[in-house]
Amino acid sequence: NMLFFFQLYWPALSERIEQCKMAGKNLNLDCANFLRVLHFYNQTHLYVCGTGAFHPRCAYIDTSIFSREQTECGKGKCPYDPQQRIASAMIDGELYAGISSDFMSRDVAFFRSLGRRHVIRTEQYDSKWLQDPRFVKVHANAESNNEEDDKVYLFFTERAQEADGGNGKVIYSRVARVCKNDIGGQRSLVNKWSTFLKARLVCSIQSSEGIQTHFDELQDIFVLRGRDEKNPRIFGVFTTSSNILNGSAVCVYQMEDIVMAFKGQFSHKEGPDYKWVPYPGRVPFPRPGTCPSSTYGNYRSTRQYPDEAIFFIRTHPLMHHSVYPINQQPVLVRVGVDYKFTRIVVDRAEAVDGQYDVMFVGTDTGVVLKSIYVSKPNQQSLNIVFQHWLYLGSKSGLAQVSFYQCDLYGKGCAECCLARDPYCTWNGKSCRVTHTGAEEKVVFVIEGNATYLECLPKSRHVTVRWLLESNDGRLQEVTLGDQIIPIEQGLLIRQIDRRDAGVYHCEIEDHGFRWTLVKVQLLVVSANQLGNLYEGDIRAGGPIKERSLPNVTRGVHPWYKDIMALINYPSKMDFYCERVWQRDLKKKRNKLRLNKNHRNAESNGRKRMLGGGGGGGGGRRNKNKDHSKYVRSPRSIQ
Repeated sequence: NMLFFFQLYWPALSERIEQCKMAGKNLNLDCANFLRVLHFYNQTHLYVCGTGAFHPRCAYIDTSIFSREQTECGKGKCPYDPQQRIASAMIDGELYAGISSDFMSRDVAFFRSLGRRHVIRTEQYDSKWLQDPRFVKVHANAESNNEEDDKVYLFFTERAQEADGGNGKVIYSRVARVCKNDIGGQRSLVNKWSTFLKARLVCSIQSSEGIQTHFDELQDIFVLRGRDEKNPRIFGVFTTSSNILNGSAVCVYQMEDIVMAFKGQFSHKEGPDYKWVPYPGRVPFPRPGTCPSSTYGNYRSTRQYPDEAIFFIRTHPLMHHSVYPINQQPVLVRVGVDYKFTRIVVDRAEAVDGQYDVMFVGTDTGVVLKSIYVSKPNQQSLNIVFQHWLYLGSKSGLAQVSFYQCDLYGKGCAECCLARDPYCTWNGKSCRVTHTGAEEKVVFVIEGNATYLECLPKSRHVTVRWLLESNDGRLQEVTLGDQIIPIEQGLLIRQIDRRDAGVYHCEIEDHGFRWTLVKVQLLVVSANQLGNLYEGDIRAGGPIKERSLPNVTRGVHPWYKDIMALINYPSKMDFYCERVWQRDLKKKRNKLRLNKNHRNAESNGRKRMLGGGGGGGGGRRNKNKDHSKYVRSPRSIQ
């Protein structure tokens, strides 16, 4: 494996640091360039934003040379205060971000920026929309095969206006959504979201006395995609708001339940002395919150929506019905302990007896809990917690440890099996890692070259489908054509472009069952990078370094090179490696020849010294013979 480490120096400007200090901010904690936004912009660039000593700036970074290009204003993309929590996502080249957008952190909003469309945001200083929100996660989801219906979901917490007796101080967890093709209203909500709706996320547990204990403060969200990409599972980490009861919980939601909540009734309050009830009147058409598409006839843009629909969503963004978790209860609860849940990552493990969702839950004490979530009909959730380290991040560094540590379960079969760790299995001798996943490969290709991605199913009766993994983890089917051609042994890509880089999944389907057979990470090396490597190697006068390019085995002629020859795209990588190999071989031969000449010359010198003046004619002839053999240059070499 080859690992590349890059470092980019991007400090805040000295004048901005001085202004930050004069504003009363802490030099070490506030007046520096803290990076808060980092996303893949495309296959070749990153988009990064930093606080810039309370003067946010953003920049594009070329991943091939890891250099920072021109910077731009970060207002509406990155917070001023590095202590403010944000949530952001890069979706189709546009940045969706929930941030505080001013120096005093009073204007908190959900923005969409970048791209060709105008910047759009939530209504400013309107407590019906957002009230002291704390953003957690941004997630895009397709609800149908029509791209015009795609939504973007925002998970956050805020002070709830509808809470009874809370005087606006009770914290609720929320999920909100907007349409990706929302461009605001024509006369009202200009450059504001005109499809913004929100609903409450409920995570609670009922005691034996029937009392509900609510975990109202959302800490983290993880979206686990399955076979049904339109209906992923949403894993949420929640904590209690009360200082008296210290508790944490993990609740799991289905996206279809969230969608149903947004199709329900709108919440309405007639006046200050009234309660919140379902809206009793007629809901305007098109229904507020729906996306402009061919489904609704002539409405092709939110700017074409009637003023009645725009006004309704401006005053009624809250849904009346809440979103409840699967089985109406958490899958993991910890109460009365000295730690709280903070983060969650979920991995779908392939065990010998099926699939399991393994939850890695981080805590505020640095401990990571490993919990197995079992979701089967007529079967209770199984929560077996182990303390393992996974990833530990802090201001001082980052620690990484494997998902599985099967040796901890002892040396006996019973201990291994009773651990119920889907990553581990008993192999007859010891508790070892279960290897049932897809084969993973790494392929390096020079830009402009051709290559193929190998996938060889054992059966000829299966259906093969190639998927490309996007930057946000979604799998999209590879578009086949003259450039990308399916062949019996895999997938042939005729002329590689940098945009072709990524992780390709070879998915097999047989009798309705689908699984991934091979994952191929395609890494594209530009011609300039290759030239720099070659020129630097020539100037250094030494062999190519092992970390620069993968090893090349001599004498091997794979079948796919015949296909490449037919399509007339020579392999630049093979040509380069051939030259490097020939150059190194020539150096070795010259070195051996010089060593042999040196040994022969020393041997002849000793012979002349031993022979003295006797045998004069013979010694003369030997001297001329040695000179002819070792000093005179061959005539064929100029």
